[in-house]
Amino acid sequence: MEPSANLLISSYNATKSYSMIEISQFFAIFTISQLLFALLLLGRNAQQSTQVGLYCLLMISAIFYLLPNVIIDAKDIAILGYIIFFAENLLPGIFYLTSLSVFSDHNRIKPWQYLLAVSAALLLFVLRLLNLADVQASLDGGWLFTVITSCALILDIALVMYALYFATKYWRDDLVNKRRIIRGAVISLTAVYIILVIFVGQIIKVQWGWIESFELGLLAFLITGLNLFLFKADIPALFEPPGNENTQIIRESKKQIELLESSMLEDKYYRQERLTIHDYSRLVNIQEYKLRALINGELGYRNFNDFLNHYRVQEVSKKLKHDDYIGTPILSIALESGFRSLSSFNKAFKETFAMTPSEYRKN
Repeated sequence: MEPSANLLISSYNATKSYSMIEISQFFAIFTISQLLFALLLLGRNAQQSTQVGLYCLLMISAIFYLLPNVIIDAKDIAILGYIIFFAENLLPGIFYLTSLSVFSDHNRIKPWQYLLAVSAALLLFVLRLLNLADVQASLDGGWLFTVITSCALILDIALVMYALYFATKYWRDDLVNKRRIIRGAVISLTAVYIILVIFVGQIIKVQWGWIESFELGLLAFLITGLNLFLFKADIPALFEPPGNENTQIIRESKKQIELLESSMLEDKYYRQERLTIHDYSRLVNIQEYKLRALINGELGYRNFNDFLNHYRVQEVSKKLKHDDYIGTPILSIALESGFRSLSSFNKAFKETFAMTPSEYRKN
Protein backbone atom coordinates (compact mmCIF):
# COMPACT_ATOMS: atom_id res chain seq x y z
CA MET A 1 0.00 0.00 0.00
CA GLU A 2 2.80 2.38 0.88
CA PRO A 3 4.52 2.25 -2.56
CA SER A 4 1.12 2.78 -4.19
CA ALA A 5 0.46 5.83 -2.00
CA ASN A 6 3.86 7.29 -2.85
CA LEU A 7 3.21 6.67 -6.54
CA LEU A 8 -0.16 8.38 -6.26
CA ILE A 9 1.36 11.43 -4.52
CA SER A 10 4.15 11.56 -7.09
CA SER A 11 1.64 11.40 -9.92
CA TYR A 12 -0.44 14.17 -8.30
CA ASN A 13 2.61 16.42 -7.89
CA ALA A 14 3.67 15.80 -11.50
CA THR A 15 0.17 16.67 -12.73
CA LYS A 16 0.13 19.79 -10.58
CA SER A 17 3.57 20.82 -11.83
CA TYR A 18 2.55 20.22 -15.45
CA SER A 19 -0.59 22.29 -14.88
CA MET A 20 1.50 25.22 -13.57
CA ILE A 21 3.76 24.98 -16.63
CA GLU A 22 0.72 25.18 -18.91
CA ILE A 23 -0.58 28.25 -17.03
CA SER A 24 2.84 29.91 -17.25
CA GLN A 25 3.02 29.16 -20.98
CA PHE A 26 -0.43 30.65 -21.53
CA PHE A 27 0.47 33.89 -19.74
CA ALA A 28 3.83 34.06 -21.52
CA ILE A 29 2.28 33.61 -24.98
CA PHE A 30 -0.47 36.12 -24.18
CA THR A 31 2.07 38.69 -22.92
CA ILE A 32 4.33 38.23 -25.96
CA SER A 33 1.34 38.86 -28.23
CA GLN A 34 0.56 42.03 -26.27
CA LEU A 35 4.19 43.17 -26.51
CA LEU A 36 4.15 42.61 -30.28
CA PHE A 37 0.96 44.65 -30.47
CA ALA A 38 2.65 47.46 -28.52
CA LEU A 39 5.57 47.34 -30.96
CA LEU A 40 3.11 47.77 -33.84
CA LEU A 41 1.60 50.80 -32.14
CA LEU A 42 4.94 52.41 -31.35
CA GLY A 43 7.14 51.14 -34.18
CA ARG A 44 6.22 53.76 -36.76
CA ASN A 45 7.51 56.50 -34.42
CA ALA A 46 10.65 54.63 -33.31
CA GLN A 47 13.02 56.22 -35.85
CA GLN A 48 11.78 59.73 -35.13
CA SER A 49 12.18 59.64 -31.35
CA THR A 50 14.83 58.27 -28.99
CA GLN A 51 12.13 57.91 -26.35
CA VAL A 52 9.95 55.69 -28.52
CA GLY A 53 13.02 53.73 -29.65
CA LEU A 54 13.92 52.93 -26.05
CA TYR A 55 10.32 51.94 -25.34
CA CYS A 56 10.44 49.53 -28.28
CA LEU A 57 13.79 48.17 -27.10
CA LEU A 58 12.23 47.55 -23.68
CA MET A 59 9.43 45.55 -25.33
CA ILE A 60 11.89 43.49 -27.40
CA SER A 61 13.99 42.73 -24.34
CA ALA A 62 10.85 41.61 -22.47
CA ILE A 63 9.93 39.27 -25.35
CA PHE A 64 13.30 37.49 -25.13
CA TYR A 65 12.89 37.35 -21.34
CA LEU A 66 9.59 35.47 -21.82
CA LEU A 67 10.75 33.06 -24.52
CA PRO A 68 12.01 30.33 -22.12
CA ASN A 69 8.43 30.02 -20.82
CA VAL A 70 7.19 29.35 -24.36
CA ILE A 71 10.11 27.33 -25.75
CA ILE A 72 11.17 25.10 -22.86
CA ASP A 73 14.66 24.41 -24.24
CA ALA A 74 15.22 27.98 -25.50
CA LYS A 75 18.16 28.64 -23.16
CA ASP A 76 19.91 25.49 -24.40
CA ILE A 77 19.86 26.63 -28.04
CA ALA A 78 23.37 28.01 -28.64
CA ILE A 79 22.95 31.59 -29.93
CA LEU A 80 19.38 32.01 -28.68
CA GLY A 81 20.48 31.03 -25.18
CA TYR A 82 23.08 33.81 -25.12
CA ILE A 83 20.60 36.37 -26.47
CA ILE A 84 18.02 35.43 -23.84
CA PHE A 85 20.62 35.57 -21.06
CA PHE A 86 21.78 39.04 -22.16
CA ALA A 87 18.25 40.38 -22.75
CA GLU A 88 16.83 39.33 -19.39
CA ASN A 89 19.78 40.92 -17.58
CA LEU A 90 19.45 44.05 -19.71
CA LEU A 91 15.82 44.71 -18.73
CA PRO A 92 16.49 46.82 -15.59
CA GLY A 93 19.00 48.97 -17.49
CA ILE A 94 16.65 49.61 -20.42
CA PHE A 95 13.85 50.41 -17.98
CA TYR A 96 16.15 52.97 -16.32
CA LEU A 97 16.99 54.60 -19.68
CA THR A 98 13.33 54.62 -20.76
CA SER A 99 12.25 56.42 -17.59
CA LEU A 100 15.00 59.02 -17.96
CA SER A 101 14.08 59.61 -21.59
CA VAL A 102 10.29 59.74 -21.28
CA PHE A 103 10.14 62.00 -18.23
CA SER A 104 12.91 64.47 -18.97
CA ASP A 105 11.95 67.26 -21.36
CA HIS A 106 15.42 68.81 -21.53
CA ASN A 107 18.08 66.30 -20.54
CA ARG A 108 19.57 64.09 -23.22
CA ILE A 109 20.78 60.75 -22.00
CA LYS A 110 24.53 60.97 -21.58
CA PRO A 111 27.00 58.30 -22.77
CA TRP A 112 27.91 57.37 -19.19
CA GLN A 113 24.23 56.69 -18.45
CA TYR A 114 24.02 54.29 -21.38
CA LEU A 115 27.20 52.60 -20.13
CA LEU A 116 25.82 52.37 -16.60
CA ALA A 117 22.57 50.84 -17.90
CA VAL A 118 24.30 48.00 -19.78
CA SER A 119 27.23 47.43 -17.40
CA ALA A 120 25.56 44.78 -15.21
CA ALA A 121 24.30 42.81 -18.23
CA LEU A 122 27.69 43.03 -19.96
CA LEU A 123 29.51 41.91 -16.84
CA LEU A 124 27.29 38.86 -16.37
CA PHE A 125 27.47 38.09 -20.08
CA VAL A 126 31.29 38.11 -20.01
CA LEU A 127 31.22 35.82 -16.98
CA ARG A 128 29.01 33.42 -18.90
CA LEU A 129 31.26 33.50 -21.97
CA LEU A 130 34.34 32.83 -19.87
CA ASN A 131 32.48 30.25 -17.80
CA LEU A 132 34.09 31.95 -14.80
CA ALA A 133 31.65 30.37 -12.37
CA ASP A 134 33.00 26.87 -12.99
CA VAL A 135 36.62 28.08 -12.91
CA GLN A 136 36.22 29.78 -9.55
CA ALA A 137 34.22 26.88 -8.12
CA SER A 138 37.13 24.57 -8.81
CA LEU A 139 39.65 27.01 -7.34
CA ASP A 140 38.21 28.62 -4.26
CA GLY A 141 34.49 27.96 -3.96
CA GLY A 142 33.32 30.61 -6.43
CA TRP A 143 33.71 33.66 -4.16
CA LEU A 144 34.69 35.97 -7.04
CA PHE A 145 31.68 34.88 -9.07
CA THR A 146 29.42 35.48 -6.06
CA VAL A 147 30.85 38.97 -5.47
CA ILE A 148 30.52 40.03 -9.11
CA THR A 149 26.97 38.70 -9.53
CA SER A 150 25.96 40.33 -6.23
CA CYS A 151 27.32 43.68 -7.42
CA ALA A 152 25.42 43.31 -10.70
CA LEU A 153 22.23 42.51 -8.77
CA ILE A 154 22.66 45.55 -6.50
CA LEU A 155 23.25 47.77 -9.53
CA ASP A 156 20.07 46.47 -11.22
CA ILE A 157 18.00 47.20 -8.13
CA ALA A 158 19.58 50.66 -7.81
CA LEU A 159 18.78 51.50 -11.45
CA VAL A 160 15.13 50.47 -11.09
CA MET A 161 14.79 52.34 -7.78
CA TYR A 162 16.26 55.48 -9.32
CA ALA A 163 13.93 55.17 -12.32
CA LEU A 164 10.98 54.92 -9.91
CA TYR A 165 12.26 57.93 -7.94
CA PHE A 166 12.79 59.95 -11.12
CA ALA A 167 9.32 59.12 -12.45
CA THR A 168 7.51 60.02 -9.24
CA LYS A 169 9.60 62.98 -8.02
CA TYR A 170 7.97 65.55 -10.29
CA TRP A 171 4.72 63.68 -10.84
CA ARG A 172 2.53 66.54 -9.60
CA ASP A 173 4.42 69.14 -11.64
CA ASP A 174 3.97 67.26 -14.94
CA LEU A 175 1.42 69.18 -17.02
CA VAL A 176 0.84 66.48 -19.68
CA ASN A 177 -2.09 64.55 -18.21
CA LYS A 178 -1.65 61.37 -20.26
CA ARG A 179 2.04 61.28 -19.45
CA ARG A 180 1.21 61.64 -15.76
CA ILE A 181 -0.85 58.44 -16.04
CA ILE A 182 2.14 56.56 -17.45
CA ARG A 183 4.42 58.13 -14.85
CA GLY A 184 2.14 57.45 -11.92
CA ALA A 185 0.75 54.06 -12.90
CA VAL A 186 2.61 52.17 -15.60
CA ILE A 187 6.18 53.14 -14.70
CA SER A 188 5.63 52.82 -10.94
CA LEU A 189 3.90 49.44 -11.19
CA THR A 190 6.50 48.13 -13.63
CA ALA A 191 9.31 49.20 -11.30
CA VAL A 192 7.64 47.44 -8.37
CA TYR A 193 7.16 44.35 -10.56
CA ILE A 194 10.83 44.21 -11.60
CA ILE A 195 12.01 44.65 -8.00
CA LEU A 196 9.57 41.93 -6.86
CA VAL A 197 10.85 39.50 -9.50
CA ILE A 198 14.48 40.22 -8.59
CA PHE A 199 13.79 39.90 -4.87
CA VAL A 200 11.76 36.68 -5.10
CA GLY A 201 13.80 34.96 -7.79
CA GLN A 202 17.37 36.06 -7.11
CA ILE A 203 17.61 37.20 -3.49
CA ILE A 204 15.39 34.88 -1.45
CA LYS A 205 15.28 32.33 -4.32
CA VAL A 206 11.69 31.12 -3.84
CA GLN A 207 11.06 27.97 -5.91
CA TRP A 208 7.30 27.54 -5.46
CA GLY A 209 5.65 26.48 -8.71
CA TRP A 210 2.81 28.98 -8.59
CA ILE A 211 5.14 31.99 -8.13
CA GLU A 212 6.20 31.98 -11.78
CA SER A 213 2.58 31.74 -12.96
CA PHE A 214 1.64 34.63 -10.66
CA GLU A 215 4.53 36.79 -11.94
CA LEU A 216 3.66 36.12 -15.58
CA GLY A 217 -0.04 36.76 -14.95
CA LEU A 218 0.81 40.08 -13.31
CA LEU A 219 3.04 41.02 -16.25
CA ALA A 220 0.26 40.11 -18.71
CA PHE A 221 -2.10 42.40 -16.78
CA LEU A 222 0.39 45.31 -16.85
CA ILE A 223 1.15 45.01 -20.58
CA THR A 224 -2.55 44.71 -21.46
CA GLY A 225 -3.29 47.87 -19.47
CA LEU A 226 -0.44 49.70 -21.22
CA ASN A 227 -1.74 48.63 -24.65
CA LEU A 228 -5.26 49.82 -23.89
CA PHE A 229 -3.81 53.18 -22.88
CA LEU A 230 -1.52 53.48 -25.92
CA PHE A 231 -4.34 52.49 -28.25
CA LYS A 232 -6.39 55.47 -27.08
CA ALA A 233 -3.50 57.90 -26.53
CA ASP A 234 -1.95 60.35 -28.94
CA ILE A 235 1.51 58.74 -29.01
CA PRO A 236 3.44 61.75 -30.37
CA ALA A 237 1.94 63.93 -27.62
CA LEU A 238 3.43 61.59 -25.02
CA PHE A 239 6.95 61.55 -26.44
CA GLU A 240 7.58 64.65 -28.55
CA PRO A 241 9.12 67.88 -27.18
CA PRO A 242 6.88 70.68 -25.87
CA GLY A 243 4.62 72.38 -28.36
CA ASN A 244 1.65 74.73 -28.50
CA GLU A 245 -0.35 73.02 -31.23
CA ASN A 246 -2.18 70.50 -29.02
CA THR A 247 -4.87 72.28 -26.97
CA GLN A 248 -8.38 71.67 -25.75
CA ILE A 249 -8.65 75.03 -24.02
CA ILE A 250 -11.31 77.31 -25.37
CA ARG A 251 -10.48 80.87 -26.35
CA GLU A 252 -12.35 82.32 -23.39
CA SER A 253 -9.31 81.46 -21.26
CA LYS A 254 -7.58 84.70 -22.27
CA LYS A 255 -8.51 86.39 -19.00
CA GLN A 256 -7.12 83.49 -17.04
CA ILE A 257 -3.89 83.59 -19.05
CA GLU A 258 -3.60 87.31 -18.30
CA LEU A 259 -4.21 86.51 -14.63
CA LEU A 260 -1.37 83.98 -14.64
CA GLU A 261 1.00 86.46 -16.25
CA SER A 262 0.12 89.24 -13.82
CA SER A 263 0.51 86.87 -10.87
CA MET A 264 4.06 86.24 -12.01
CA LEU A 265 5.08 89.67 -13.24
CA GLU A 266 3.39 91.72 -10.51
CA ASP A 267 2.93 89.40 -7.52
CA LYS A 268 6.10 87.44 -8.36
CA TYR A 269 4.76 84.12 -7.03
CA TYR A 270 7.71 82.37 -8.67
CA ARG A 271 9.89 83.63 -5.81
CA GLN A 272 8.00 81.52 -3.27
CA GLU A 273 10.07 78.60 -2.02
CA ARG A 274 8.80 75.11 -2.95
CA LEU A 275 5.74 76.47 -4.74
CA THR A 276 3.69 73.55 -6.15
CA ILE A 277 0.99 73.69 -8.77
CA HIS A 278 -1.53 72.85 -6.05
CA ASP A 279 -0.43 75.88 -4.01
CA TYR A 280 -0.43 78.07 -7.09
CA SER A 281 -3.96 77.02 -8.07
CA ARG A 282 -5.18 78.26 -4.69
CA LEU A 283 -3.29 81.54 -5.04
CA VAL A 284 -4.82 82.35 -8.45
CA ASN A 285 -8.16 80.73 -7.60
CA ILE A 286 -8.20 78.41 -10.63
CA GLN A 287 -8.99 74.72 -10.34
CA GLU A 288 -5.85 72.60 -10.57
CA TYR A 289 -6.95 70.55 -13.60
CA LYS A 290 -7.87 73.76 -15.45
CA LEU A 291 -4.57 75.37 -14.46
CA ARG A 292 -2.62 72.39 -15.84
CA ALA A 293 -4.48 72.66 -19.13
CA LEU A 294 -3.83 76.40 -19.36
CA ILE A 295 -0.10 76.21 -18.68
CA ASN A 296 0.37 73.19 -20.93
CA GLY A 297 -2.15 73.81 -23.72
CA GLU A 298 -2.07 77.62 -24.04
CA LEU A 299 1.44 78.47 -22.85
CA GLY A 300 3.20 75.32 -24.12
CA TYR A 301 4.95 74.21 -20.91
CA ARG A 302 5.05 70.49 -20.11
CA ASN A 303 6.43 70.95 -16.60
CA PHE A 304 5.41 73.38 -13.87
CA ASN A 305 9.03 74.10 -12.92
CA ASP A 306 9.74 75.18 -16.51
CA PHE A 307 6.90 77.67 -16.21
CA LEU A 308 8.32 79.11 -12.96
CA ASN A 309 11.91 79.08 -14.20
CA HIS A 310 10.95 81.17 -17.23
CA TYR A 311 10.09 84.10 -14.95
CA ARG A 312 12.98 83.44 -12.61
CA VAL A 313 15.51 83.52 -15.44
CA GLN A 314 14.00 86.71 -16.85
CA GLU A 315 14.35 88.44 -13.49
CA VAL A 316 17.95 87.30 -13.09
CA SER A 317 18.88 88.41 -16.63
CA LYS A 318 17.48 91.90 -16.00
CA LYS A 319 19.40 92.25 -12.75
CA LEU A 320 22.64 91.06 -14.35
CA LYS A 321 22.37 93.92 -16.84
CA HIS A 322 21.49 96.51 -14.20
CA ASP A 323 24.19 98.75 -12.70
CA ASP A 324 22.71 98.39 -9.20
CA TYR A 325 23.68 94.68 -9.15
CA ILE A 326 27.22 94.89 -10.53
CA GLY A 327 28.79 93.82 -7.24
CA THR A 328 26.07 91.37 -6.21
CA PRO A 329 27.09 87.68 -6.44
CA ILE A 330 25.19 85.78 -9.12
CA LEU A 331 24.14 83.11 -6.60
CA SER A 332 22.48 85.73 -4.38
CA ILE A 333 20.52 87.08 -7.35
CA ALA A 334 19.46 83.54 -8.32
CA LEU A 335 18.28 82.68 -4.80
CA GLU A 336 16.34 85.94 -4.50
CA SER A 337 14.59 85.11 -7.76
CA GLY A 338 13.31 81.77 -6.46
CA PHE A 339 15.95 79.22 -7.51
CA ARG A 340 16.77 76.64 -4.86
CA SER A 341 20.29 75.74 -5.97
CA LEU A 342 23.12 76.99 -8.15
CA SER A 343 23.01 73.88 -10.36
CA SER A 344 19.28 74.22 -11.21
CA PHE A 345 19.78 77.94 -11.88
CA ASN A 346 22.79 77.42 -14.19
CA LYS A 347 20.94 74.72 -16.10
CA ALA A 348 17.79 76.82 -16.62
CA PHE A 349 19.77 79.93 -17.53
CA LYS A 350 21.94 78.14 -20.06
CA GLU A 351 18.89 76.53 -21.69
CA THR A 352 17.37 80.01 -22.15
CA PHE A 353 20.39 82.05 -23.27
CA ALA A 354 22.82 79.36 -24.49
CA MET A 355 25.54 80.78 -22.22
CA THR A 356 26.45 80.79 -18.54
CA PRO A 357 25.29 83.62 -16.22
CA SER A 358 28.90 84.82 -15.90
CA GLU A 359 29.27 85.04 -19.69
CA TYR A 360 25.95 86.84 -19.93
CA ARG A 361 27.02 89.40 -17.33
CA LYS A 362 30.30 90.09 -19.13
CA ASN A 363 28.59 90.49 -22.48
